[in-house]
Amino acid sequence: MARGPILFDLEEDAKPQPSVADAPAVPELDVEAPPPKGQAMQIAARLAARKPSRLVRMFWALAGALVTALVSIAAWTFVTDLMARYPLLGWAMTLLIGAFLLVLLLLSLREMAAFGRLARLDGLRHDAGEALAQGDLSAARSVTDRLEALYKHREDTRWGRDRLTELRGDQFDAEALLGLAESEVLAPLDRAATREVEAAARQVAAVTALVPLALADVAAALSSNLRMIRRIAEIYGGR
Repeated sequence: MARGPILFDLEEDAKPQPSVADAPAVPELDVEAPPPKGQAMQIAARLAARKPSRLVRMFWALAGALVTALVSIAAWTFVTDLMARYPLLGWAMTLLIGAFLLVLLLLSLREMAAFGRLARLDGLRHDAGEALAQGDLSAARSVTDRLEALYKHREDTRWGRDRLTELRGDQFDAEALLGLAESEVLAPLDRAATREVEAAARQVAAVTALVPLALADVAAALSSNLRMIRRIAEIYGGR
């Protein structure tokens, strides 16, 4: 027996639909998030800035002296034995070792000179901070003169130095004068230093990706960082 259609009355069970006015407010998407504070980098910088204790310095000094003595004794024994057996080869090896030590000495002197250039900038930075803190225009002019003298032989700062010489007479307070010197003279150096940091980071990343060895990563990072520091010292310290 077939059933007929059934009619349901839904008017009694109908519930009021929610109003748009009752919906929660849409959060603002254009509100800027608080800038990162870089706590990890600050901690790493503080740890790296700590000076080693006297005991640690003594340990590394003794270790370096011991390794140098062992290498020197081994090289001397090798050369003397070789000269006793084969004099010609002994003299040739002596010349090679002497040339190697000479090149090593020159490289060490170059590295020390590059790091020593940063010492000149330390006093300059300190005097600039004092001039800014005290608002001393004469001290700011002295710092600016020293900055121009430091980079007077650098062709990449000629345009900035000319602009500084042209506009420095219009600056009548320390902050404006030092800001002008920074923007005109130091801005190209800042960009060059940024490129050096990026290149070092790319090199370490490439070595890490291609050579998955912990020792290789450490060696690559150490050599890249030393080379980067030397290049930055050359960029800011002058040549």
